[in-house]
Amino acid sequence: MAYATAQDMIDRFSEQQLKEVTDPDVESIRTEALDRALEDASDEIDGYLEGRYRLPLPNPPRSLRIIACNIAMYRLLSLRQIDVMEDQRKRYEDAIKFLRAVSTGDINLGLTPANETVQPAGGPTMREGPVRTFSRDRLRGY
Repeated sequence: MAYATAQDMIDRFSEQQLKEVTDPDVESIRTEALDRALEDASDEIDGYLEGRYRLPLPNPPRSLRIIACNIAMYRLLSLRQIDVMEDQRKRYEDAIKFLRAVSTGDINLGLTPANETVQPAGGPTMREGPVRTFSRDRLRGY
């Protein structure tokens, strides 16, 4: 599942810029190139998230849409003009830095991690178990 759509790319970058990076000889955006770049970006994002979150994410946060757009544009530009790459390379590096921080737990996406269960409303579940062998009362005087 892609974290961003072609329309997200159009909203984030100019339509003219997307025409130039997908196919400079054509007067329209090559959506198949755009979709492929977005899928590749989403796969790269999943590589960072898979150890911490259950994938696919049911409701991905907006931050992942922005990151997917930046990674996709970086991938598209890497096939084109070398002089335009510097700004987009910085955005790509920032996106990867963010994803690394998520993968190490420094940044939280506000989602439930893969190995945690969500506690029901009302507090933690209480369980009964065997009587404690060592308690304050039993160890009194030692």
